[in-house]
Amino acid sequence: MKTIKRVSFLMAVSLFVMLFFTIISCNKDIGSSKTEDSMLDLTELGKDSVFKLFLNDLLLYSRYVSNRQSDNVLSKSEFELHFSKAIRENSLLSKKAISNAMGFTDLDVFWELNSKLNKQLAFLNRKYNLKKITSDQMRSFLNAEALNSFVFDKKITSGVRISMMDYGGDECLEKYNNCQMNATAIYAVELVGCVAVAGPLGWSPIVPIIYLACIGSSTYQLYTSDRICKTDFKYCK
Repeated sequence: MKTIKRVSFLMAVSLFVMLFFTIISCNKDIGSSKTEDSMLDLTELGKDSVFKLFLNDLLLYSRYVSNRQSDNVLSKSEFELHFSKAIRENSLLSKKAISNAMGFTDLDVFWELNSKLNKQLAFLNRKYNLKKITSDQMRSFLNAEALNSFVFDKKITSGVRISMMDYGGDECLEKYNNCQMNATAIYAVELVGCVAVAGPLGWSPIVPIIYLACIGSSTYQLYTSDRICKTDFKYCK
């Protein structure tokens, strides 16, 4: 009986997450015809110091993922199970499994950066209502930030100073970087939706569960997108 109840509960959560992302997708389409006032909000957002920190941390996060060396492939169910155990049970094994899968050799760096990104978004969403932003607009912000700064961290596997916009005349590398930038922008917009999930639901007992499932699903989306970008780059030319 307990097993049946657990399966039913997990199915309900999964259905809610699917519905939630459908709503996010619809909002993206609606967001394509922004009013002038909304564009003024985005202009102010682009000047915000916390938003600039978020963009830099997000670019750093994406670069870790793109430098991922692990050949171990996690299925969606494996990934989300480890992600849930890492958060809810503080499982060291699951924390290592997720951080390694995402390209981080230091699990503390991964989880600290995740926490930082979510806190930044929570602050920014309260200030600007980020649900208005589309993936295209987020990508434009990321492109501008990448052009103006280098993303560097000695803990990254490659250990080299890199610019996400430096293609060196390589068309395949340009396509790969564009693929990564698109994946990162989509991930960021999905995180916005996850952070905002508590709004319409209120602080009910189910909110942390839905939020966790949403974050796990968004992170897995970036994980699989990176693999697609790498496969396309491998067979380019």
